[in-house]
Amino acid sequence: MSKYAIFFDYKNKTYKLPTNPEELEKSSVQAIEKYEILKLGQIAIPTHMELKEYSFECEFPHYPTHYIETPSQFKGADFYINLFKEWRSKLVPVRFIASNGIGDDINTLILIEELSIIEKAGEEGDKYISFKLLEYRPYGKKSVVIKEAKPSTPNTKVATTKPVEPQQTNPKSTGYHVVIKGDTLWAIAKKYYGNGSLYTKVFNANKDKIKNPNLIYPGQNLVIP
Repeated sequence: MSKYAIFFDYKNKTYKLPTNPEELEKSSVQAIEKYEILKLGQIAIPTHMELKEYSFECEFPHYPTHYIETPSQFKGADFYINLFKEWRSKLVPVRFIASNGIGDDINTLILIEELSIIEKAGEEGDKYISFKLLEYRPYGKKSVVIKEAKPSTPNTKVATTKPVEPQQTNPKSTGYHVVIKGDTLWAIAKKYYGNGSLYTKVFNANKDKIKNPNLIYPGQNLVIP
């Protein structure tokens, strides 16, 4: 098995780890909801893919050695540890890159979920760091850009387009809602519009996902118009 070269990128500055891990573990889990159906027994319904996880261990020497990957830019173990602590304290995602020179590279935003540091007797100053990284998926509100039409002739009058005003009846909406156990369309409409009888707005906007307004399932990502 080829060893992975590991890089972290933050604010357009790339940091290559001084040694390569012996192995890199990648895990990908599909979320599945189980239900008991009368006379049919238990059924399973896939809902979504959970966030990917990556785990590995690297050696961080205190002094440069013959096997390090960064001989011209060597930094001691404490430099990297302080760097990882800074990123975690800022609660920011960083870019994780892993390449073995054969298959597709890993190149994704991550959060450093766990960081374990080990020092071994007889190797004072050297550190062995175990990483557990969790995929980060950016999210945010979508914006609408309205372009003003240009007049076809000098005498043509063009009506000014007013900016889109946010709906006053939907102040809590972020554009979507992930269903949790116990949710109903009535309760979701009550939460976002203040009126449960407006559940038909949510139903009509999600007919590709909801066939029966009385049946919604945890994990469904519903559009809130």
